[in-house]
Amino acid sequence: MIKHMTRGHIEFEFDGKPVTIPGEALLPGHGSPDFVIFSAMLKTWGPPNTGEPLDDATKKRLLAAAVAEMKEIGMTVEID
Repeated sequence: MIKHMTRGHIEFEFDGKPVTIPGEALLPGHGSPDFVIFSAMLKTWGPPNTGEPLDDATKKRLLAAAVAEMKEIGMTVEID
């Protein structure tokens, strides 16, 4: 679930844990997505689980959930 979004990241809750998804918001209407997720920078959970690594399977499910939720609110998303 999206908790907060800025032009540089998404604060997301997944499996009851917080995580910050790094990325960049782009200007809409120029043929680019609304938000690009930098998946290589997504490595650990957020506080209070800071430093706890995300395994590949969880990361894949988390990204799918984030993209689905963003599409539900009308955003186009790209995973880099």
